Amino acid sequence: MLLAAAAAATLFRVVPLACAGDRLAVAGAGVLRLAEGASCAAIVPGRAIAISLDADNRATPQTLTPDALPAAKIPRAAYLIAPAAERDADQTELVTSTIDVFVPPRTPPGDDIFLSTERSGWSPAEVRMDRVDARHFRLVLKLRQGARVAFRVTRGSFGTIERDENRALPRAHVAKGEPDAHVRIDVAAWADID
Repeated sequence: MLLAAAAAATLFRVVPLACAGDRLAVAGAGVLRLAEGASCAAIVPGRAIAISLDADNRATPQTLTPDALPAAKIPRAAYLIAPAAERDADQTELVTSTIDVFVPPRTPPGDDIFLSTERSGWSPAEVRMDRVDARHFRLVLKLRQGARVAFRVTRGSFGTIERDENRALPRAHVAKGEPDAHVRIDVAAWADID
């Protein structure tokens, strides 16, 4: 998952996986170098945070609150992946992988749809999908050639995770880092809706 740094003042939403020293690992297997004076103290792995980037693409974490950072200022689901140092850079080609999710008719119309991936330890609201229409959601990923991302579909919590036609938890879906890869998911049911 990739979003190129456009400007230092731009805010991005990321899901941190770990933070140690001057490096911040974010969902999507990216590693960011922290800006001078920035610390890991307030970073909770798996909980979304906002970051801004300096001119050298070093991250400064910020509290992600509705009052301080209105949604209009931050992309709904943006992952910034920039190597912490040139030696860390993965030179593998990036390819596009599209995930289309179709939800059942009983899905509450105002609910957002999220992907929960293995990369965040299955955080239930890791990546918010874009709404195409009332029952169709889409996410376009940039993945490294050959990468695989296992994921499940939720409405934002473990209590609203997808279920199969037998009301069992289905096997994880997989998005592959292959040119123009496409995954279609038809959610049969939700854990919280009969």
